[in-house]
Amino acid sequence: MSLFRRWWIFLQERFELFGTTLAIIAFFTANAIIALEPVEGVRTFTSIRSLSGLALMWLVFLHMRLFDEARDYQYDRKFYPTRPLARGLISLDELWKATLITIIIEVALAANLGWHVLIAYVLLLSFTLLMRMEFFIGDWLRSNLELYAISQTFSASIMGGVIGSLISGKYLISLPDGFGMFAFSNWFIFTVFELSRKTNGREEEREGIETYSLRLNPGGAIALITANLLVGVGFCFWACASRFGVIPMGVLWGNIMLTFIVTISGLFYMYRPNRFEAEVYRTVVTFFFLAYNMIIVAGVYWR
Repeated sequence: MSLFRRWWIFLQERFELFGTTLAIIAFFTANAIIALEPVEGVRTFTSIRSLSGLALMWLVFLHMRLFDEARDYQYDRKFYPTRPLARGLISLDELWKATLITIIIEVALAANLGWHVLIAYVLLLSFTLLMRMEFFIGDWLRSNLELYAISQTFSASIMGGVIGSLISGKYLISLPDGFGMFAFSNWFIFTVFELSRKTNGREEEREGIETYSLRLNPGGAIALITANLLVGVGFCFWACASRFGVIPMGVLWGNIMLTFIVTISGLFYMYRPNRFEAEVYRTVVTFFFLAYNMIIVAGVYWR
């Protein structure tokens, strides 16, 4: 099998090209529209700089995925032997070469976008490297699965900072009022998605594989996810009010409805924590992650 074919299969299986790219575009645009100065107009979004910034974010998500694959290699060989690395589709050597090439391209893109973007990107890259090393406390973190997820998803706030710096043309310490709170909200929204991925139905639980539903029981897992959801949406509202003087009605009511839908599906899963209900809940949270960012874009644009 050709190198291109093998990597195409890898990306389809572990990076879900269409869905992941759509989610990255929504995430990038939501952060960008909060950072955008009202007088600049929508042309900023179609500029070469913005497209370069979007490419940078796409590559960052990719290199984080590659880091995860390398970190989980031995674990996957034991519990998920059909995954690309575990079954030998891609070798570890090939993975490291691809990761290095990806990061080199990222550095070149960030440098071309200016010092303010490069400095923010270096902070993000440093954090992802710490994530790859599990902050040098991997054994302890792996035994505290919730802290593991929360420590990893903070990267979303730094990503927001990179986007904000790119769009505003300012250094991190000078980003527009309210944007910092919005970037902070990314942390909790990403945590919702991360926690939901390992919230299973009874039939899906496997010996030796820790999940939040197994550690906390379905009720505890839903409570933790819902708490992060409410905090994340709350910071989003606070950021919009600070940034624009008022919460755009589309952002307000759209996210209230989304929160209601996620909460109801969570209660449905708590009542019957089976495979079907868990799959529905995970699907709803995935939809929330995409719709949340799209609602922010639409609500701010039409305000």
